[in-house]
Amino acid sequence: MVTLTRLVQCLVVAWVAWVAALAGLIHWRQPITPVKVLAGLSGLWILILVVISAARTELRNYVRDWFFSWPRSNPATYKPNPANTIITLLIATFATPFLYWKTWDPELNRGIINLERDTVGSVNFPSFTLFQRKDWSSQPDMQATNPPKCFLGWHDESAPECGTSPSYDDALPCQCAGSWDNSIRDFEWRNTSYRALKFRASEDMVSASPTISMMAQTFFRYDTKKALADSSRVLSPSLFIAVHDPTLTVEESLQNGYTRMVLINANGVVAINLGLERREALGHAPAYDYQLTISTIPSTTLECETTATCFLTLVFQFPSFERQVLRQDVKLKLPEVASLAGAWFALFQLAGWILSGAAWHR
Repeated sequence: MVTLTRLVQCLVVAWVAWVAALAGLIHWRQPITPVKVLAGLSGLWILILVVISAARTELRNYVRDWFFSWPRSNPATYKPNPANTIITLLIATFATPFLYWKTWDPELNRGIINLERDTVGSVNFPSFTLFQRKDWSSQPDMQATNPPKCFLGWHDESAPECGTSPSYDDALPCQCAGSWDNSIRDFEWRNTSYRALKFRASEDMVSASPTISMMAQTFFRYDTKKALADSSRVLSPSLFIAVHDPTLTVEESLQNGYTRMVLINANGVVAINLGLERREALGHAPAYDYQLTISTIPSTTLECETTATCFLTLVFQFPSFERQVLRQDVKLKLPEVASLAGAWFALFQLAGWILSGAAWHR
């Protein structure tokens, strides 16, 4: 004959197995739907079948005495611990999937952004790409015949290559023309065709203090007659620029939202102040999303046509090393879900303790 204690043991074992299966579903973060919640609740019916199949006369008498004798002044003799266990597990079986469905799962999937501020001691200069839109004649024709130039510190044609000096104190000024691509390549973005000239900053190109500048120059030709024929006016030549973290390619930066194309005046000096904003997105490596402040000193004349060249000068600098860090996270994490489930289970135990009559047991 199966005793009451044995029945409760079977109930506990079956309940633990059901909780383990449900926890596995939560751990692998499968989408939770009402159908899956009902499937989880089906564990309740498994528990009931286990209890019914093992039930004997003493269990039926026990349940009958508990329901019909409490809370009379002279309750029947009963065992409070098994009743407490049964009630606690039945409450948890109903409530836990419902709490996960309605409360915990939405919080597990709700993204938040944590904002922090700090100051760094040094920072690498960014990479960037210049884009010429093929179907817009108001944009100049970038040229690779005249090699682009690059300088750290200031313009000095006799300066050594960056990274060749043994100490940073002796490193500036230096030249960084080797970071330019050797050719202009075709580039497709958002169903638009461009010609792209890339600049890939090296690890040696470091700003050790604010306001150190990086100067980059590239050359172009501009057909004013064609621009006038196409647009009925001659605009100052313009190019698109995308400034991005040197650890990423321009394709990765555009696709993941770490940069975007900005239109600039190509006929003059363009000063770009870089604000430091580091983004740590879920599923992506941390990278900078520079906040650009752009000012332009335009040329008063346009001395380039199809037979001559003009040049664009870009001056980059970090006005300060104060950094904003944006960390993408979720409102609730799995360890916190486990803590909440434990707290709720303690409440279920309290309810079972009261409803079983153990709180008033004499």
